[in-house]
Order: sequence, then structure tokens, then C-alpha cells
Amino acid sequence: MSDSVLRIVERDNNQFLIIDNKSATCRISLFGGQVLSFIPKTDNRDRLWLSPVAVLNGERAIRGGIPLCWPWFGNDHGSTHNDLPAHGILRIQKWTVEDSHCEDGITTTVTLTPETTKGDGVTFSSQVKLQLIVGEQLTVSLATTNTDTDAFEFNCALHSYFSVPDINDVEIHGLTGEYIDKLDKGEIKPTPTPYQIYGQTDRIHLESPPELYIEENGQRLCTIQSADHDTIVVWNPWQSAASMSDMDAFGYKHMLCVETAVTKGCVLNPGDTHRLTQTVI
Repeated sequence: MSDSVLRIVERDNNQFLIIDNKSATCRISLFGGQVLSFIPKTDNRDRLWLSPVAVLNGERAIRGGIPLCWPWFGNDHGSTHNDLPAHGILRIQKWTVEDSHCEDGITTTVTLTPETTKGDGVTFSSQVKLQLIVGEQLTVSLATTNTDTDAFEFNCALHSYFSVPDINDVEIHGLTGEYIDKLDKGEIKPTPTPYQIYGQTDRIHLESPPELYIEENGQRLCTIQSADHDTIVVWNPWQSAASMSDMDAFGYKHMLCVETAVTKGCVLNPGDTHRLTQTVI
């Protein structure tokens, strides 16, 4: 990493990659390969939310930013083992910088690789890379390549926590159709219009729009573009946040997860690559 806009800092037994170019600043934890902050210099406003009591020392998954879910979402790992990690193994892996370059100090591209793609519950061979493009917008692309001799099926998600001033004033635009309500025994329900958050929310939207946006009182807070996904997940813990040790009791008022996801299962043939991509503007 010879480029002056990139540096690695060490703190609390963890390493953080700091990108500071002409367009934006971005902070990434190399534990979990997890973007923690993205601040465009056009308005100096962080698009992402990180819990003020998040554990950042590599001892547990980090609450906030953009956690990586792979190769299963939630506890949908198809196993009877209850001790498998929620959302898979990538967000508790150590990652390294494989490659980086910067164009005229304006856009920085970084490729990260995990320590391993093997672990309990993972029965196939694969290669995973995470590409981050940091400029006036942030593009996160999680690429899975089948290096096995047989096809395999997996799920994945970019579990993004977006920063909002007040969840009570927020609307989501661009979602239609139906969703699975995980808080109501998986009931299928119509997407509300207008789409506001009034309480604990955990929904898997069954359509895959290429673009959404979050608005507060008529002002657009961020735009979310997605590719190679099959669902969008919307989550806010509401007052149950008080029971989470890595989230303060009122943190739910300032965050909203809108996740680019594959939850219906992606079948990948030998030699093929799937790229789940989210762009934050």
C-alpha cells in the first residue's frame, strides 16, 4: 500500500484500514472485512451508523457499518447445530489487503481477502473477495467463486446499518410487492405505503429493486443501489435494543438496516462467480 491515501492503524488488537482521498473518508475493520464509516466530502455526513458501544477488538462481530453475511443469512444454515455463528463465518474472519490503487487521488479501490472460507457448516470449497471502491459514492462488492468440483448453494448479504437523525421521521422509497414478516411467524404481507418504521421490524422483501432511498422529512439521506440480489431486508430492533450488550438503549432511533441480500439461495456451478454489490450514495 504505497498510496498515501491509505493507511493501516492498530488499536485494541485489531487493524483498521483508513482511506482518505479527495472525495471521501472511509474506515474499515480488517476483523470482519467490515466498512464502519463512509463520509463523502461533499457534505461531510456519515452514511453509516456504528454503535457507540460496538466491540472493536476482534472478540465478536461488530454492531454497525456493513457486516458481511456469508454463506448463510441469519441462522438459515440448514444444520441442526445451534452453535454455528449467526450470518456465517466471514464477519468473524481476519481479512488482509490483497490489492489497492487510487486514481488521481479521487477514487480508491481496495480488494480484501478473508483468512479462510472454511469453517463449521461450510461443506464446499470457494474463494471470496471483497472489493471496495471509495469515491463520491461507496461501492461494496462481495464476490464468491466456486472452486469445488460440484455446484453448491449459498446465501449472503451486505447487512448495512444506515445513519438516520430520527427513525420516527424516516421513510423508505422504492420497495413494493410483498415481504416475509419474521416477527409474525413468516406471514406474507404487503409492503406499506408510505413505508415508515413504527416498531420492531424484521422483514425480507421478496422483490429486488435496483435502487432505493431513505428520506427524512422530505430530505434524501442516502441512495442505495443493488445488483445480483434477490431480496431486500429491512431491520430495526426498536426497544429490544436495550437487551443487546453492544447497542445502547436508544440506538434504534438513529439507525435503519436496509440490506442488499440473497436469501432465496444462489446455486453456483464450478468455476462460476457471483458478485453481490451495493452502492451507497
